[in-house]
Amino acid sequence: MTEAKWLGTAYPHPDSLQPERLKKMQLTGETREEYEAMVRERSLRDQAAPKVGELAPDFEIERLTPAGKRTGETFRLSSTRGSPVALVFGSYT
Repeated sequence: MTEAKWLGTAYPHPDSLQPERLKKMQLTGETREEYEAMVRERSLRDQAAPKVGELAPDFEIERLTPAGKRTGETFRLSSTRGSPVALVFGSYT
């Protein structure tokens, strides 16, 4: 096998993993089967994701204060159609 994308992902086929990746798998106890399952899961997830140049799916989220507190105000992505938008996702827990 070559290092070409496997199952439409950026992950290499298990037979072409680099030695440092194999060593990391050994250290963490990750098995070949677990690696394959992870790549297959991500492949399925990626198939449902919008492609570059396609419209993002619309969604609505609650705005937070700079301190991460809830405001009760919401933001809907479609309200910005036609304008550039940058989304920053983070954990406030």
